[in-house]
Amino acid sequence: MVNYTSNTISLSTKIKNLENYISKYPSAIIAYSGGIDSSLVAYICNKVLGKNKSLVVIAVSPSLNKKEYEKALNLAQKYDWNFKPIFTEEFNNDNYLKNDLNRCFYCKFELYEKLEEILIKENFSVVFNGTNFDDLSDIRPGIDAAKKKNIVSPLVKCKINKNEIRQIAKELGLPNWDKPAQPCLSSRVPHGVKINMDILKRIEEAENYLSSLGFVNFRVRIHGDLAKIEAQENDFEKFNNYEIRKNIVNNFKSFGFKFVSLDLMFFKSGNLSRAHESKK
Repeated sequence: MVNYTSNTISLSTKIKNLENYISKYPSAIIAYSGGIDSSLVAYICNKVLGKNKSLVVIAVSPSLNKKEYEKALNLAQKYDWNFKPIFTEEFNNDNYLKNDLNRCFYCKFELYEKLEEILIKENFSVVFNGTNFDDLSDIRPGIDAAKKKNIVSPLVKCKINKNEIRQIAKELGLPNWDKPAQPCLSSRVPHGVKINMDILKRIEEAENYLSSLGFVNFRVRIHGDLAKIEAQENDFEKFNNYEIRKNIVNNFKSFGFKFVSLDLMFFKSGNLSRAHESKK
């Protein structure tokens, strides 16, 4: 029999540390995306501070897939969180649209400025985000934006990594504990290629179509008129089916793509950033 005792104690301690840290603040705004990291922070805030002292805020913009918004909304409704969508305006910022390596900084800075306004207006104590301990070792311009706006990251403060977040969320019964990361649609566009509404619409339609076929962890990267599908290795068998391939190509062409390819190097989050770095 496998002994889970030490792991359970460790997780219990992590949960208690997170609860104790959050309880130091009288009230909190949570920068919420629907992903598991910010979902866990929102869950603990509502448990410790209560609904009236926890405001769960999601940023709505063209870079957010509408289906991802619906999932985030459904989770908030399931737990009866105090949920507030706000419209961010990063698309009015040329620094964001030019899509360089600091794109995420301008997006997050715009979000945090709006959350700061709500904090002051509605007299909240702090703004929390879902940045986790593993994120500190990755390329994350958004972390710099958080520092500039004094945003607090409880998962970092309590040294909770991604794997622990999933384990804790599973133990607490959060239905999205194993939800794959879903960064914004703009992350599918190569750095240096200017972002516009049409590009994001095509990506959104393409990814939603693949989701409807049962694909879960994948990306559709855009390279001019070419849509490059990055899928997990265990999904490659599906592409051997002629009818599936034909339907994907026909649908992608209806979304505005001229060419469709499958990346033989498989899916890995952050591929575009790594490709850019390798060129230096």
